[in-house]
Amino acid sequence: MATFKDLKLHKRYKYILYKFSEDKTYFSIDKAIETIFNDKSSYIENYENFYSEIISKNEPYFTVYDFEYEKLNEGHRNKIILISWVPKNADAQDKFLSAASKLVLKERFQIAHLIEGTVADEIGVENILDKLNKIWQFIKKMRSVYT
Repeated sequence: MATFKDLKLHKRYKYILYKFSEDKTYFSIDKAIETIFNDKSSYIENYENFYSEIISKNEPYFTVYDFEYEKLNEGHRNKIILISWVPKNADAQDKFLSAASKLVLKERFQIAHLIEGTVADEIGVENILDKLNKIWQFIKKMRSVYT
């Protein structure tokens, strides 16, 4: 939990990769990538580096990612998202455990946005931007209704 708090509160990490333990009784941190401040790379390049790594995995992974993006006419945004990567060729038991675990992680970390993927395109940057945009439009609509 401390590593997650460092990502959420202190922006120390860009993302944290979690996987099942060998005996599949808990999650363990596989890797935590530190944030590089004043990074000249675009948010898309940063995500694409992560994306290339995660889609090469043949077992389920959960990632807490501090996702940066630009909102047209509204500037820079950050959203902490949970990415569930369960490749189609994963073991049946791993698929079952992943399905049962994703909402537990989402709730435990109090993350609003869950992105699920079994094939690469589902967790691609375009798909994430599309989902975040739809959520943002819904929020704006609800605000206008209640104001």
